[in-house]
Amino acid sequence: MSEGYATENALVQEESDLYDRGLDAAIALTVVSFVLGMITLVKVVGLATSGGALTNFFVTLLAVVIGGVGVVGVFSWAGVIDITSQRVRGIALGGIVDLVVLTALVTVLDVTLATVLGLLLVAQAAIVALAGLASRFELVDTAPNMSAGLLAGGAFGALGLLVGAAVGGTLVGFDSMLWILVALAVGAGLLILTILPREDVGSTLPTALLVGLLGLVVATATIGVGWEWNPNALSGGFTGGAVIPTFVLFGSLLSNWAAAKCRAGFGAPGRQYGAFFVINLNAFMMVSVMATIVVFVTVKGIGYAFHGFTIGAPAALVVLLPLLVLAVNWARKPAGTDAWRTGARQLVRVLPLALVGSLAAVVASVSIRGSALTYPFTYTVQVNRQPKVLDTGISVTPDPTVGALLLTFSALLLFAYFGRAYGTLRGVGRDPSWVDTVKQGVALSVAAMAVLTVVFAVLSPSPFGLPLGGTVGLVVVVLGAVVAGGLSVAAVATPLRGGAGTSLGEGLHDYAQTVVIGLSGALALLTAVVFLEPTAGVNPSVGPADLVPIVALLTAVASVGVSVSAGHARRSAAELRRRVLGEEAVFGLATAAGALALLGVHVAATGANFTVVGLTVGTKGSFSWPMTMQSYVPLGAEPGGILPAIVGTVWLVVGATLFAVPLGVGAAVFLTEYAEQGAFTSLVEIATNALWSTPSVVFGLFGAAFLIPRLGGDRSLLAGMLVLGFMLLPLVLITSREAILAVPDEYRDASAALGVTKWETIRSVVLPAAMPGVITGVILGVGRIAGETAPLILVLGSTLNSSEPIAVLDGFTFTAAPPFVGNPALLAETASLPTQIWAVIAAGVSGSPSMGWATAFILLMVVLAFYAVGIVSRTFFRRKLNYE
Repeated sequence: MSEGYATENALVQEESDLYDRGLDAAIALTVVSFVLGMITLVKVVGLATSGGALTNFFVTLLAVVIGGVGVVGVFSWAGVIDITSQRVRGIALGGIVDLVVLTALVTVLDVTLATVLGLLLVAQAAIVALAGLASRFELVDTAPNMSAGLLAGGAFGALGLLVGAAVGGTLVGFDSMLWILVALAVGAGLLILTILPREDVGSTLPTALLVGLLGLVVATATIGVGWEWNPNALSGGFTGGAVIPTFVLFGSLLSNWAAAKCRAGFGAPGRQYGAFFVINLNAFMMVSVMATIVVFVTVKGIGYAFHGFTIGAPAALVVLLPLLVLAVNWARKPAGTDAWRTGARQLVRVLPLALVGSLAAVVASVSIRGSALTYPFTYTVQVNRQPKVLDTGISVTPDPTVGALLLTFSALLLFAYFGRAYGTLRGVGRDPSWVDTVKQGVALSVAAMAVLTVVFAVLSPSPFGLPLGGTVGLVVVVLGAVVAGGLSVAAVATPLRGGAGTSLGEGLHDYAQTVVIGLSGALALLTAVVFLEPTAGVNPSVGPADLVPIVALLTAVASVGVSVSAGHARRSAAELRRRVLGEEAVFGLATAAGALALLGVHVAATGANFTVVGLTVGTKGSFSWPMTMQSYVPLGAEPGGILPAIVGTVWLVVGATLFAVPLGVGAAVFLTEYAEQGAFTSLVEIATNALWSTPSVVFGLFGAAFLIPRLGGDRSLLAGMLVLGFMLLPLVLITSREAILAVPDEYRDASAALGVTKWETIRSVVLPAAMPGVITGVILGVGRIAGETAPLILVLGSTLNSSEPIAVLDGFTFTAAPPFVGNPALLAETASLPTQIWAVIAAGVSGSPSMGWATAFILLMVVLAFYAVGIVSRTFFRRKLNYE
């Protein structure tokens, strides 16, 4: 096998064209069959699918793969990401070739998906066997050892015993003892075939025999779709729908292992990868068990959960944009050399980009074609205690409307991401004297508009009968918007205009301060204007369009222009200037995201839609998810959703976190930094560990017996918050104390040597260093309390069909008597996701099982969302600790 193929820039060297490309295609084929096995295992596509339906499935799969590989290829060609591993390129191209061939075959041949899976295993076995024989007869350059080893021999011998037992029992029956002899013979044969020959034969021929046998069993329908086996010793049985995907998964993994050893040339590299694969296989099996639980709940509940789900193509692209940015950043990280393990890591890095790119391409095609993309399905509801099947579907429509809140949320995510990535341009380029004047003018203008906003919010737009909102407020809004537009135009026009003989890169470098003050000043003024508009009750327009969103869009376009220009100039600039232009590009993207977020805020605050080039930003977008955006409809044609339960769960977690985290962190600081380390701290540690191990129902009984009588005598949201807070408190205290103890004493000593007080040292040095550990404890605790059911049944109640979400924020009122603030909503009973699931179970035949599974699925998504917020926060503090 050619070393040049794996290290040079050319895709394939002439010394090993056929061998290398064939093994790349074989590895890709094992990946394809493994994916098909997973898909059929969860019954996304039936094993009996054939004809046009099977062709359409493979065409869709081919389109997804081509879209993913194409997006990665475009970014690689543009220099955004660097794909150095030729094996990754070969596997990607091999995957496309494999799927093209499979699509052609299922189009020509009248076969079922089960037969295709069996033929795939046979093909993998043949390729692995040919690769091993080619190495054995020295048709290619490899470096195998004298034997595949005892470990591999023992593994194949054990597999041979199982296969021999199955074959012997089928041929002679399990009533006869001859099946044991058959099992021993097959096991001994595979053991000898693995150990005695050279490594290339011992690693490939046993694999080919096992995988080929599995493939023939499936391809010949010996075990078909309708096959069943019900052993007398078991209460259940085995079906073809479960056994065939299992055979495919196992055979694909085994073929992948053998093909990878062939591709690495056997010897030490091949054996190293083999050991690496076995270790990761064990990890994969453990992860698969956990993933199976998630997949099972998802499969049972996703249909009901997504009934009536609709989103417009532009809105879907807005949702995908932050994911695409994250995928690009993930793929840009260098993977190192061209070794196989590095190539595998690089492949993992580009897979998210390929996936998001494929989704974006499919969604964009909806807008281009002008027809909706719909996945129809049915779901079941309970009507008069009888199941009723309703037709529904998930639709991506060409509706050009994007919701203001959706746009604002996605844009704020991008603004936070690029703002975090941006460094500084201070002191770069020219520093004109007028820059400080503009900064002061922008600061004074923003402060003045902030004061007007507060005045109008407190006293109304017409204080003391004077129409100040419609006069002064209108003038200030117009002036602020016009100045913001002028600053954004100046930011992009000045460096592009440059001077005689000035290149684009030099102009952007020399006028960096103009870019910064122009875009940041425009963003600051727009922010003040957007908040002033609704309080003053004005919305100035220019012809048929509103002024403020026009300026916000102009700022976004100018910012993107700066970013694109800086990115283009950066490719041919020197090293130092490349860094400056990179900062300008990131700064432009951040301000563009901020301007789009302000456009969404304007539409949401004023209620006036904004349309440009056929796209509309509206108060009500094209996104509709009845399960999460509607309340229960008792007598409706469709059941509505579980919005009250979602809102109740969120408030429970927020309230418990606000109660437990400050107390837990404060107690940890006291016990670690101030308290005498002795019997008292040991007693507290034992008590907190015991509390964390206490069953949750005990906390519920405590809440029902102690808290509820003191909170009005009724079950309430506040009682649920406190009970969950008591459950969260011990874990926060334990993890926070461990995190604080892990902070090196050198940090404290260095701070004390600088004359810093103890409290300032704790606040500025110890707590920031311990914050990742603290957040880890909060993440674990929130994951537990968000799904607790028993204590909430006792203190919150279990409501099956709550029709209105609890309004906590709107419930606050000020009183003249202590405690001066009241909120009846906190003392009211509400729904939550765990108690709703319990209510469905307790309702028996009158409850909807589909609704219960869908609620469990939504609860899983809510918990994962809390995890995501915690992980992002932990990553933020880790980076801050590392770089600041």
